[in-house]
Amino acid sequence: MTEVRKRVVDRLLDRRRVVRRAVMRLPDQARNNMPTVCVKSGVHTDMVIRTTAVATRHPNTSTIAFGHGATVLVARLLRVPVTSASVPISERAYRTWQSRLRLSVAITSIGLALAAVGIVRGIGALIAFGMIAVVTGWLNRVRAWHNAWIGIEYRPSSDEIVLSRVHSVFDNEAAAIYQQSMMRRRP
Repeated sequence: MTEVRKRVVDRLLDRRRVVRRAVMRLPDQARNNMPTVCVKSGVHTDMVIRTTAVATRHPNTSTIAFGHGATVLVARLLRVPVTSASVPISERAYRTWQSRLRLSVAITSIGLALAAVGIVRGIGALIAFGMIAVVTGWLNRVRAWHNAWIGIEYRPSSDEIVLSRVHSVFDNEAAAIYQQSMMRRRP
């Protein structure tokens, strides 16, 4: 029975059998030496976005729970090292991520509004419906983040960022760049 449950959860979260992780060095990014393919789709792209990486043991967990902006804000308040990183992404993959995120925010906002009206007017069914919409919006955001976006972690000791849930072509290019970079570092 647990195998069936695992398959259902994997399907809901659109989990792949193999989770790819890529490591990129920040000095390489400063020299504009990074993969030329999209981090999510593996297609050639010239588009690059800037995002913030946080140096915590499990930044993906806090991003799932609270969102990327809140994770970065709390990290800065707690003086946890953060850095800006460049990530190549195709316009289509970025639009997919943004549209899924907007849908989640809309569902959550509508749910909060309904719950607030229910509280003010004392309508229990409206409060319950609003809270169901809030939870649905949050779960949709988690699923969208997991399916359409990447996890990003900063390793200040080695000046690297680790990207998770990346496309295999991106992973291969990032590995080649990383190996070249490490060869240049040797005396």
